[in-house]
Amino acid sequence: MTELIKDFHRVYPDQFEVNEAWIAVRINEEFLFVKEHPYDMFVLIDAASTYVLGFVFSRVVDEAPDVKDVEHLFKNAWEAKRQWAKKLIVTDDSIASNVFIQEAEKNGIPFDIVPISNLSPIIGPLKESFVKDFIGKRT
Repeated sequence: MTELIKDFHRVYPDQFEVNEAWIAVRINEEFLFVKEHPYDMFVLIDAASTYVLGFVFSRVVDEAPDVKDVEHLFKNAWEAKRQWAKKLIVTDDSIASNVFIQEAEKNGIPFDIVPISNLSPIIGPLKESFVKDFIGKRT
């Protein structure tokens, strides 16, 4: 099992090749409400292209995405890319990391756990776009 990489520096898409690393991260800062129930949305993205390979929702009360949903997410990512990433990057602030790590290990993908702030050059624009396009502007 990989330890938290505390000296992991900020990473940028141009530091990776396509399929070198996939990143699993919660995309929403605030809960998403569906029929009055709070949800989080987790995405799997390619670090180099910042292409979103897919997403899963998780009811906040459940804390982490369902194992079957994450399994399906990885399966769809493999079908889209026809290969596994060389590693998975998960954040140190997510209670959902374990379910993503388990699926990565099941598929022979090593993983790194990094501070979310170090991923901001990659996931920051995606989060901003998500807020703007999916959530809408809030005043």
